[in-house]
Amino acid sequence: MDWSNLHVIAGAAMIIVAAICWAANIIYIRSHRWIATPLQLLLWQVLVATVVLTMAALITEGLPTVKWSPHLVLLFLYSGFIGTALAYWAMSMVNKSLPALTTSLGTTATPIVGIVTAALLLGEPIDLSLAIAATLIVGGIALSSLADAPARA
Repeated sequence: MDWSNLHVIAGAAMIIVAAICWAANIIYIRSHRWIATPLQLLLWQVLVATVVLTMAALITEGLPTVKWSPHLVLLFLYSGFIGTALAYWAMSMVNKSLPALTTSLGTTATPIVGIVTAALLLGEPIDLSLAIAATLIVGGIALSSLADAPARA
């Protein structure tokens, strides 16, 4: 990591903050007394997120220039319904149903799926740093699973 580059440090800090927020999300979902299902709340969550993110984008980036096309509309619909709404609903259900350790370890494996998929389907090369990172992720999952094994027994 280039400690002299402010952008690199800010990016790393954002990843750490995102991880803390995700952990807080898991804890909150598991401890909250729900009066509605995640599916019922999904529309409101997506609408609030859309307003907040749209305002943030307009403030930081300004008014965009968009060339509308049927393809772009389909991409927005896919991203909104499948990539956001369905994904968030599914993770909410997983967070409510599975132990927190299982959920967090499962989501930790997400980059591994991306690396393998990119290598197999897109022919992306796996260089040494990527292989080391993947090994560290798998090792961390294995160590966490082994450390939790006596508590489950």
